[in-house]
Amino acid sequence: MVLKNIDSKEDDINILKELYQKSSSNKQKELILKELKKVEIGYKNEKDNAYYLNFYDNDRFILLHDIRLEYNGKVAQIDHILITLIDIVVLESKSFKGVLTINSDGSLTVNYTKFKKTFPNPVEQTKRHAKLLKEFLEDKLDLPLRHKLLGGLPISYKVLIHPQTTITNQTLPEDFARSDSFFTKRREEIDKLDTLTILKKTSTLINEDLRKKIASLLISSHKPISIDYRKKFPIKNKENICPKCKVGKLVIRESKKNTKYKNNKFLACDRFPKCCYTQEIV
Repeated sequence: MVLKNIDSKEDDINILKELYQKSSSNKQKELILKELKKVEIGYKNEKDNAYYLNFYDNDRFILLHDIRLEYNGKVAQIDHILITLIDIVVLESKSFKGVLTINSDGSLTVNYTKFKKTFPNPVEQTKRHAKLLKEFLEDKLDLPLRHKLLGGLPISYKVLIHPQTTITNQTLPEDFARSDSFFTKRREEIDKLDTLTILKKTSTLINEDLRKKIASLLISSHKPISIDYRKKFPIKNKENICPKCKVGKLVIRESKKNTKYKNNKFLACDRFPKCCYTQEIV
């Protein structure tokens, strides 16, 4: 069952579109457009990969999308977390418009026709996220004795490639999978387990109650990052014309009473009270 979906990026996208329209600087417009495309593409790819995972939704596992944890001074931005009867799987989503080659060292080379770009090994990042998740859960949860004696919660990881990404590799490396065939491949991996491994996994089964406790803890601990794009891309008003009435000019005002602005100083339209527009001084 899916207990957490991807955080919406619609507000960020709308704000960036608004800033792009208002900006009078070509250089700033270029930066805003670059950021807008990055957010839009990333959001679409996350939703696409989540869709393929959600397609196999059932009561035998819990699926969480878009979990950001802060723990012991470290941060893990995890695309998807699958909580099953036998383990917890950390899933990292990747998608590319160019032709992807997964190199022998795990790094990624993408051919965009006019140029090539190499990206670091995403498995290493996913390993770090899995390690931080394990430390976090085992610190915050009172685990059954059998889990403590057998090494704690079993946590694995996998890098998911968007099904529309073209890959030159004939066979994907062990730590990679297509998002649309992930569950099929996972069943195949489980079928290949030897008897000893199966017995060990049976000893550390994550029952339904514990799965729900893990999911609830992760959802409540999720700390989404928020970017103030209006501060990142401030729109300069050279003539200080009030953006609301288009007639008055913005002047600095100071209130003796507490306001929502720092030091009680803010910009306000000089046509007050006819125009009540105020703005924070950046």
